[in-house]
Amino acid sequence: MDISRQSGAKHTPLCLQADKVAENFRLLDEENVNEKDLINNGNDKLINDFQDRCSSLKCQDGETCVLNKDGDAECACISECEDPKDERLMICTSSNNTYTSDCEFLQTQCLCRKGDTRCTRHDAVQDKIDYFGKCQDLGVCTHYELEVFPKRMTTWLGEILDALFSRKNLDAKYETLVNEARKMKLSNTEKWWRNAVLWEFCELDRTHDNAVNSEELGRFIASLKALEHCIQPFLDECDTNDDKKISSTEWGTCLGLDKDDMEFLKTFCSR
Repeated sequence: MDISRQSGAKHTPLCLQADKVAENFRLLDEENVNEKDLINNGNDKLINDFQDRCSSLKCQDGETCVLNKDGDAECACISECEDPKDERLMICTSSNNTYTSDCEFLQTQCLCRKGDTRCTRHDAVQDKIDYFGKCQDLGVCTHYELEVFPKRMTTWLGEILDALFSRKNLDAKYETLVNEARKMKLSNTEKWWRNAVLWEFCELDRTHDNAVNSEELGRFIASLKALEHCIQPFLDECDTNDDKKISSTEWGTCLGLDKDDMEFLKTFCSR
């Protein structure tokens, strides 16, 4: 879950200021300046100066680095978000509020956190993204649905892996896995989806520590929950030691991998 599709500050006309700072930076008239404005202005030196000043500043989600009137770098809320005009890119939060995009949600959080008058939902500060899509009644995952979920998920992962490879939208290191999976499927091997289960774990484990942590799980759940309402309870059951992360062993056990497959998983994903 890169769940962030943010735009920079809104473009406004630039004007020169008659002080020492303005000799090096074209500041917005009584406004902050961001990198996007400098790029549009086409001055490489100003862009480099901007990047140097912002390089050591760490902004929170929903914020972007700007230069104030004194030329100092500071974090400011994103001023404008693009409307994706696509319900699939909307987000539903834990408090059941729908936003047009994750950018709009993070922007709202920032405005409310800073006490800005443009804050429209003060509870947004403590809220979090639940899933992508418009808020809806997802229903309750029944015992039967949870029981058959692993089979549905492994089949789905197998089809996704093959489709990504066909579209040339897959890392080259997975080519061997795809070719082997295709042969297994053609020969009616029972666990033809095995390599797709290996692949998905590698994709989720961005820290390469043989475990999918809570942040990595959060992105995965948010992207699937509106389509698969059993994904959360399924992953909760996979986390057998309740440490809020899923090890390669827990992942493999949940999805029916053999012991040898799980050993291979540990070495393959760390490459």
